[in-house]
Amino acid sequence: MHKIISTDNAPTPTGPFNQGIRVGNLVFTSGQAGRNRDTGLMGDIGEQADWALRNIEGILAEAGATMADVVKATIYVKEGTKTGPLNEVWKERFPEPRPPRSAVFVSHLKNPEMLVEIEAIAVVG
Repeated sequence: MHKIISTDNAPTPTGPFNQGIRVGNLVFTSGQAGRNRDTGLMGDIGEQADWALRNIEGILAEAGATMADVVKATIYVKEGTKTGPLNEVWKERFPEPRPPRSAVFVSHLKNPEMLVEIEAIAVVG
């Protein structure tokens, strides 16, 4: 059974998709941009990574999961962006053992200001 995940603790989707979906004990999040959901502003790569992960954290909480439950993440990074600050935020947001991840460098994301978009898969319970 599929359960749509919807929360005020992450931005409302701008297209025909959901913030997340739970299937059994698996939770899949949509890609989360690094936009401050309170101000709408985007900052540097570190700030954007932090907000993207906060958004994911909000979606996971609504589904009954935490960042410790993430088993895989995919990061889309705008080409030419230095990832050092992203990695520092990653270490702060994810407890050990950190989940495996893939990083895909892309020529552009939806918004010219976007430097990063992150999606995650978690296991509840």
